[in-house]
Formats: sequence, C-alpha cells, structure tokens
Amino acid sequence: MRNKYSQVILGITAILIIFLSASPSFAGKTYKFAVLPRFYPIIILERFGPLAEYISESTGIEVEFIMPKNFSDHIDMVRKGKVLLSYQNPVVYAKVAANVKPVAIASKGSDGTRFRGIIIVRTDSGINKIEDLKGKSVSVVSLQSAGGYISQKDFLAKNDISVEIDMIASETSENKQENVIFDVYSKKTDVGFIRESALHRVDKMIEPGKIKVLAETSWLPNWVFSVHESVPDSLAKQIQDALISLSASGRVLEAAQLDGFVKPDDNALKSVRKMVLGKQ
Repeated sequence: MRNKYSQVILGITAILIIFLSASPSFAGKTYKFAVLPRFYPIIILERFGPLAEYISESTGIEVEFIMPKNFSDHIDMVRKGKVLLSYQNPVVYAKVAANVKPVAIASKGSDGTRFRGIIIVRTDSGINKIEDLKGKSVSVVSLQSAGGYISQKDFLAKNDISVEIDMIASETSENKQENVIFDVYSKKTDVGFIRESALHRVDKMIEPGKIKVLAETSWLPNWVFSVHESVPDSLAKQIQDALISLSASGRVLEAAQLDGFVKPDDNALKSVRKMVLGKQ
C-alpha cells in the first residue's frame, strides 16, 4: 500500500503548484500558501486547493500552493518567510508564532474549535491499561505533532508516565498519521499516537478489528490559519474576513472537511505557546 501511495505522490509532483491568478491588489506579489503535511500530498491538495483558490478570488492576490516535505520543512519555510500564508496545528503555530499573525482558527464537528489525540494498540498486544505503556515502543506522527504527540504526552504526564523516559518513541515515516497506524498494525511498534479523526483513514487497507483505542487524550485548540509578519495588516484582515464568511455548505469547506473558521482565541493560543515553549 505504501508503494501505491509513493506512486501517487510522484505522479502529483508536477501539479502541486496551483496557479491561481487574479488581479493582484498588492503589487502583483505571489503569496505562497503551505499546509502542514499531516496527510499524503494528494489528500492535502484535494482538501485545501479550493481554499487557496477561494482566497485568491476573494482578495485579488495571486496564491501559489506549495507542499513542504515534512513538519520541519514547513516550520523552516514559515519562519523564513518562504511561505506567507500557512495553515498548521497549534503546536507548530506556537513554534512559528514569533514570525506570524494568526487570523483564524478552524472549527469542525461537535468539538468545534478544539481536537484531541488518541493512543492506539493492536487488540492482541496485551496492552489494556495506561500503566501497561511503560517500557513500550511508540510510533508518533512527529515530535511537533499536536494530535499525534503533544496531546498524548500531556495526557500521560498527568498520569505519571513520561513519554521520553518511560517509553521508546520514534517518528513515523514521512510524518503521516496513516503510517503510525501501519506501524502498529505491522507490529513495528507496540503503540501509536494519532489524532482522533485519523483513526479510520486506512480501514480499507488493514484487517478489521486489529486496532483498538486505548485512551483519548488531552484537548487542544484547533488548527490555525496565519499570515507571515511581513503581510500588510489590511490584507491579513481581508483574508480573515474571507475565511470567517465562508459558507458551511459551500464547496470550499466541504473539501477541507471543516465547518468554518472563527477569529483566534488569544487565551487558547497563549496556553499552547506556554505548553510548547514554556512561555506565552
């Protein structure tokens, strides 16, 4: 299955740049837009390509959709201003907060503007309670993943388990949620940390009933849409207004699998910055 995904990724590299032209209102500048690569490129493109097009149409700027290789690449590009528009989980946002301005937070489902991670194991693993995790190997999406590491780390710390000390953690291939599930299913690791919403993404590729949820973990604020600090405030406001005015029944949010965007919750973002950086 991974070879199949690799072929798809290779096949799509030629079309990863979305050429969304409009009549630019800001000196004809191209605004590069990146989404944190939580899923495979083809999935990200299908979900957020329409959003990039909508921003271009709504603001009159030219938007170029690009694809970072991994979480670290995304952070580096945002910090250095190589991308001016970005959409990332709250933990990655905290890491780039000094270089960006948050304009909106995503809302989805009954949980609205928050989400959480889960801890998964094989049903035949013999791991049945939190205490059983000590000494076990765990596959995580990334040490910078909100739903695939930080949520679980915070939850376990509150239950007197240190992921760094009591477990053997490793980042999965390509920082993909799907690959964490594959790691647990194939017994490469004993445990997996993924976002709750990613649980059923590979159901058609694995034998039913082999994966179970051991625990639901700490809540975090939802993903943040931000602009680089160099983006004019007037344009940032235009983008914010465009995002907040999106229709829940429209194709853009339907493709993104979101219910909408709301203005940033400063207190929630401060709490994440403190969790990640030790300061607000």
